Amino acid sequence: MKSLSLSYIQVMFATCMLFMMLYVLCVLLWAFFPDLPGHAMLAAIFPHFKLLDMPNFLYGMIMSAMYGWFGAVVFVFFYNLWPKFSRLVLGDRS
Repeated sequence: MKSLSLSYIQVMFATCMLFMMLYVLCVLLWAFFPDLPGHAMLAAIFPHFKLLDMPNFLYGMIMSAMYGWFGAVVFVFFYNLWPKFSRLVLGDRS
């Protein structure tokens, strides 16, 4: 039985776009509702981050894209590795 493997580029772009959209939503929520306590997490995730400043907004966009790419690399690596590992451990039971 042949297993499907994921393409790095497709998953990397998908997670990059997802993380960037979530970042923009968080910033918009913080702009409209500054008293919400959950938005302090952005400063913890992105070092030296300050809100509502264009250079810092772009910094957050770039960092969220990088986090998406790194997360995708790890996910695709283990997703593609798992069938080989399971065949090694369990044998070919097709």
